[in-house]
Amino acid sequence: TDRTMRQLEDSLQNAAVKKDAAPLLARDAVEAEGARRCLVWERMAAWRDRPFHPLSHSRGGWSAQELKTYGPEFGAFFALNWCAIARDHVLSSPASRDSDPSAELLDPFQAAALHAELARLDLSRTHMAVPLHPWQAKGPLREHFSAELEDGRIVPLNFQGPLVAATSSLRTVSLLQRPEMHVKLPLDVETLGVRRLLSAQSLHNALKGADLLQEALNARPRLARRASLADESRFWTFCEPSRDVLEPRTALLGCAVRDFSMLPDRETLVPLASFAVAPLGGAAPAIEAALRACPDASAETFLYELFELLIGFAIDALSCGFIPEMHGQNVLIALADGRPERLVLRDHDTVRCVPDRLRAAGLKPPDYIIKDPKRATMLLDRDEDLYAYAQTLLIDVALRAVCEALDASNSLSLPTSRRLLRGVVEHAIATTDATEETRRRMRAAFLEASHWPFKQILKPLLATHQLGLGMPGSLGLAGNPLKIDEGSA
Repeated sequence: TDRTMRQLEDSLQNAAVKKDAAPLLARDAVEAEGARRCLVWERMAAWRDRPFHPLSHSRGGWSAQELKTYGPEFGAFFALNWCAIARDHVLSSPASRDSDPSAELLDPFQAAALHAELARLDLSRTHMAVPLHPWQAKGPLREHFSAELEDGRIVPLNFQGPLVAATSSLRTVSLLQRPEMHVKLPLDVETLGVRRLLSAQSLHNALKGADLLQEALNARPRLARRASLADESRFWTFCEPSRDVLEPRTALLGCAVRDFSMLPDRETLVPLASFAVAPLGGAAPAIEAALRACPDASAETFLYELFELLIGFAIDALSCGFIPEMHGQNVLIALADGRPERLVLRDHDTVRCVPDRLRAAGLKPPDYIIKDPKRATMLLDRDEDLYAYAQTLLIDVALRAVCEALDASNSLSLPTSRRLLRGVVEHAIATTDATEETRRRMRAAFLEASHWPFKQILKPLLATHQLGLGMPGSLGLAGNPLKIDEGSA
């Protein structure tokens, strides 16, 4: 309780600081162009953060200055720190074993400066240079790796760069000169009841989740028409001599690259959460910008197309036996001339599935590393347990927030949005490639049941003695928002 109250106070203080960013965000939403515009939408999503979480603005005790320097809301650019890690303490993904972070992230001038420092320290052959967040370099590095720093297995470097800015995820940064490239870094800050680290287990599971998603896109044209994947196949992380990916220190030092360069230049990527954010009140700037780019569209037609895209993908994915974590930060909407054209998925480490359903659809269950099978939620036994992740994260969190924002701005009433959403869900279930029994179970869960799951946050948080790498949560029951009685408003 004491920990939670401290985080609540931190969240309230930070919410007050974030108000200073509101005019800046509103201006940049209109004036920013090109790649900078995508970063504005990332900042917009971070400004409100998770609308369902009572501690959404907590940043582990960061000062107001740290929030403005490293927080995404203010859009400040800062340089990455680097350190050299003994190569026998580096675990690389299969796609990055012939490369290193400097080759992926630095321009030739920067790479030459870094390599010159490594050569001067006689570390070129024995060590690999890895970036780290400057805040992580201040304290957590020395706190957790004192022995390696003392004997030279880890060597802090003077080189700094490239310039980056935080995205809607505090620990993931976008490169100033290459905005299509993001870098995910461990950051030992508690947010949403989670330590924002980067474990080797999570990185491994992300590869397996991406493999499942890509296999499904290859096998199902309807899914492929609606979605693309960010490339997250390259990572480097600290490892112990045991090479055990479950060792806790693997989560404290390393990096993963997220690459969007395969996407068309004409598309603007907007986190789904941004469509629910209006820092100065009124209509959400992300929706206003979309409607300006497509003058023939209305708020209702935009919302309908957004529903069709997201619900269509989710229902088809559930029919195959899987669902990515489709909340407002992980799902990007690719807009072409203001129209929701397709979604782009990122953070593939929490693709949940029902293995038997996958096999029936001709898909291979992912080979996840599961630390605690009793508490794991990645591999599920029942279709209804899988449906719950679409009901809670996609509909009851992400889409509800968009609908409420439209209602608050008098752009579209909640009853209208609700009927629109129900109609899209009905159509998606009726047309998905599934057996009649699967469609019956979907109709029962999504449309006919009086109640469906909602994500409990505060009670599980209070029951958690030591915060880990996953957000404390459990499922309760609430009224079904898609069950509309005849004659109801």
